[in-house]
Amino acid sequence: MDRKKKIEHAYIEEARRASSIFPAGTLVAHERPDFLLQSPDGRIIGIELTELCREEPRATAGRLVKIPERAREKYNQRPGSEPVDVSIAFWREEDISVNELTTSLADFVYAHKHQRGLAPRRELPKGFCAIGIFESKSRRPEGYWHSNRAFDVVPARKELIDASIAEKSYRVPAYKLAAPETWLLIVNDHFLGPGEVRTNPDDLASWEFKSDFDKVLLFLRWPGGAGEVVELTQM
Repeated sequence: MDRKKKIEHAYIEEARRASSIFPAGTLVAHERPDFLLQSPDGRIIGIELTELCREEPRATAGRLVKIPERAREKYNQRPGSEPVDVSIAFWREEDISVNELTTSLADFVYAHKHQRGLAPRRELPKGFCAIGIFESKSRRPEGYWHSNRAFDVVPARKELIDASIAEKSYRVPAYKLAAPETWLLIVNDHFLGPGEVRTNPDDLASWEFKSDFDKVLLFLRWPGGAGEVVELTQM
């Protein structure tokens, strides 16, 4: 089982621990749908997974996440560099390439390697709103460089859930070839970070959704592997 499948498998097992709606049985990795749940009495349920989030902020975070590490490597390759801890925050970096952000960060830290604390904002390279350089206190001999993951959490709109269902619903006929009963499990991760949305229980109780699945379940996933599973009302 590859890494993605292992993560998805863990999501379903967490949801099963959180709710008795899932029957006992063996969870088997599949392709269409993602998993088959085979109960001892011969019942087979196909389970397809999707995540509820805002794609754009999540993609942006994924684009930026490796910049501190890559910049640190560039910095440490230069003569006379010394271990420092670096903390950064991005700002208006959308139109700047990852390579440019990486190089400008390494250049800035190298030019200010003997300074400590937050650098004046007016001196920062484009794409950054904060760069702090500090004595290295980490166990890493090369220093610890990291970015602050600033993000906002917004309420989940019905349209976002509708889109998550619609993205998978057209595949239901193919899923039925593997399992006569098919469920959609939507994972709403409450510690996702950038792109995170929060669902309101009162909203969920009042909304109806169009779907070709036999069940549509929303897994409100909380830190530590706990959570709550809500069955959405279908038209």
